[in-house]
Amino acid sequence: MKFFVYMFSFAMLLVFTAPVMAENINDIKFPASGWDGNLYAGAQAGGSILADIEHFEVAEPPLNDSKETMEELKYLKEIAKTERTKDAVERIHYENNGGKAHNFFMKEGLIDINNYKTIDLMVMIDIDHTYFILERKKHFSRPRPSQLAPDLELVISNPKHPAYPSGHASQTYMVALVLAAFDPDNAEIYKQFAVDVAHRREIAGVHYPSDSVAGRKLAVDVLAKLRTIPAFEKKFQEAKVTYIKPNLESAASSDE
Repeated sequence: MKFFVYMFSFAMLLVFTAPVMAENINDIKFPASGWDGNLYAGAQAGGSILADIEHFEVAEPPLNDSKETMEELKYLKEIAKTERTKDAVERIHYENNGGKAHNFFMKEGLIDINNYKTIDLMVMIDIDHTYFILERKKHFSRPRPSQLAPDLELVISNPKHPAYPSGHASQTYMVALVLAAFDPDNAEIYKQFAVDVAHRREIAGVHYPSDSVAGRKLAVDVLAKLRTIPAFEKKFQEAKVTYIKPNLESAASSDE
């Protein structure tokens, strides 16, 4: 009996610590038991404005044993060694605290705090957008990188939901898309900031680059669909008319 217990314990140790070598590597998914209960419920709740739409089409993530996934894991290990600066780690922890995406932009000085209608619009969008992100995560159940590469050290704990598509990438890019529509002159600044937030999740080791790409594509699709709804478009235009551009020179000087 003791021998059986020992062998079972050793087998479990190999499962959780050794490189993934099983023939069924493509069957490895993010476990349903790993979900945060509230988020799992949110993945089934449906939209609000877009309540009649079940999901948006998102490309299948790369297979676990694909060359792309292997290259992504190699890349994540490389940037874990080269890009985990003090500033990056501090930002990773701040951006992991569960705050709304538009708050990241406000902290960076990219949204003037007096943009009440714009902020209200962001909150409205986030209700539907979050559902569609979670719904797709549940659909694909892509494992987090460290599930396939246990030797990948993380800056933060793995979030309690699957990897694909990236929520941080999608939500920050949604904010960037709205701001870019309101302020085309600074569009690239907004979008680059969103890309940077997503990249920091890769530096942290909790997302593959392909998660970020899929998240941004989802944001584009959700916003485009929302804007076909007259009531939403009315609020969108009202926020645009009242939008106050940020003082980016002041924001830049405060960072120096």
